[in-house]
Formats: sequence, structure tokens, C-alpha cells
Amino acid sequence: MSLNRSAEQTYRQWSTPILLELKEREHEMDPSDRQALQNVLLERRLINTGNPTGSERRKTDPAS
Repeated sequence: MSLNRSAEQTYRQWSTPILLELKEREHEMDPSDRQALQNVLLERRLINTGNPTGSERRKTDPAS
């Protein structure tokens, strides 16, 4: 395993429980902090956004 891959794996092992704990306490956060947490959770796929269907599934233009 490469050094970068090992570092990424270690980061994910440590950060996932922290992010999930923050998710439980998001009601205590400022709106901008809540949005930042949501963005990270979506990026890391730690929250379920459902399975897109049809045209949403293969959308190539994120602006539309």
C-alpha cells in the first residue's frame, strides 16, 4: 500500500466517528457550520441521499 493510500485510510478511520458525533450535535451549531458539516458528510457519503433515478442519475451538468 502506498504512503498516500495509507495516510488516507488512517484519516478516514479517525475522522468518520468524529463526523458522526458532530452530526448528532448539529442542532447546537450555527447555520454555516451545519451546512459545512452537511457538505462533508455528503462528500464522504456518510449520509444517505437516496438513489437518483432517470435523468438525475446521469446528470452531466451540475448547474442544471
